[in-house]
Amino acid sequence: MAKSVQERSAKAAQKRLSVAEKELRHKVRPGIEQAMERICARGKTPIISEVLQIAIMKMDLMGDDELIEFLRYPRHEIVISDNIARMFTRESLLVIQRDTGDEMIHYLD
Repeated sequence: MAKSVQERSAKAAQKRLSVAEKELRHKVRPGIEQAMERICARGKTPIISEVLQIAIMKMDLMGDDELIEFLRYPRHEIVISDNIARMFTRESLLVIQRDTGDEMIHYLD
């Protein structure tokens, strides 16, 4: 005979207790959610929690230096080309020539 919903829930709860399973919740912005969906699709693993568990296990196997580099938050590097730097300097000098900012303001007492 098939088990009732309550029986299945009770069995699942008992199993969670026996393996000391703990629920973790984490809020993410849409970009992270989209990245997780892409990772799940590329890895052919549809369950996000499974992907996260595998990632954590693999990170635990990394050496300290490798892990530090892996966990370094990606930053965008701003590179200004020489051409743009010259244009900016030229435009800045033109603005300064037009308005030096050296005007004298006399206040009446």
